[in-house]
Amino acid sequence: MMQQTTAPITTHVSGAASGEVPQPRRGGPNRIIGPSGKPLLVIVEGTDIERMIDSGLDAIGGIGQVLAGAREVLLKPNTNQRDPFPSITAPEVLRIVADRAKSAGARRVIAHEDHKAEPDPYYERNDLPSVELRGSHAPTPDDYILVEHDGWVGDMEPLADPPEIPRHSWAAGALGRGYRPTAGPMIRVAREVHQAEVVINLPVLKRHFAGQITSALKNHFGSVYGAHRWLAHTMLDRDRDYYDRKLAEFASAVRPELTITDIRSVQTVSGPGRRGDTVIVDGVDQLIVTGDMVAADMVAMEIMREHDTTFTNAHEAILKRQFAHAEALELGTSDLSKLEVIRVQT
Repeated sequence: MMQQTTAPITTHVSGAASGEVPQPRRGGPNRIIGPSGKPLLVIVEGTDIERMIDSGLDAIGGIGQVLAGAREVLLKPNTNQRDPFPSITAPEVLRIVADRAKSAGARRVIAHEDHKAEPDPYYERNDLPSVELRGSHAPTPDDYILVEHDGWVGDMEPLADPPEIPRHSWAAGALGRGYRPTAGPMIRVAREVHQAEVVINLPVLKRHFAGQITSALKNHFGSVYGAHRWLAHTMLDRDRDYYDRKLAEFASAVRPELTITDIRSVQTVSGPGRRGDTVIVDGVDQLIVTGDMVAADMVAMEIMREHDTTFTNAHEAILKRQFAHAEALELGTSDLSKLEVIRVQT
């Protein structure tokens, strides 16, 4: 076996490229508000996904208020391996939401995928006839727009004292291909995502070795330049909070107008890919519809705890730190008493 040597991450390029002007982050305040004036969160129970989505959208006042006159909508599914739902977003969910958006006036609906190496679509075009499939090439910065926000911490904070990583590891290779670290509070966001008039976040619920769960917030690791998230993973053992902070920052760079979390089934024990110890729990039959990603993940965390006996207080504590970072970035609240929560049976 070849012995792996270590080397620090090189930082020969810093900040914005020549002539590159950072843009403001997209999105705005939560527009999904209940009659009480509080942010609204809807939990739909049922087994027919079309009826569940329609009931959830009806409960928030219809998808038209989410679009607010927009003609282009971007759907952000979870796609990071070829395992079927609940490991990735089910194609029928994209198809139904796209159809409802078009019925409400959208002329164009895009699904954004993260292409890790070469273009490698996760969905068949025949499954999504009304959706345009778009992707960003994660290893290079060309498909990304530099976005700046004062509440973020730049890549250069950990790189000021570079971590040693195995020279032949995936992280070393990924960070060596055209990597442009940022010297200030900046993130490179996928161009299609940043320019979208409306983003509808379509996560699933599954365990994740680093994030503890993949759900509404974690889904936006696939919305940013690959090197940002690879660096965050590399820092896990050295600075756990750097990863948790970045998870919230990536979601903060997108600020979707709506999140619909499909929890009809849950991937428990291990993830994000399926392994020998992975357990798929069917029959959970819930859908979360809200404009508050933090609240959505608070509910999702409680569902994971209920269905995964390996999910511990330590995992919950990590998630609550992530929620605290997200709340500081005004992405929502983990205090469900501050929301109007509606339960719908279909």
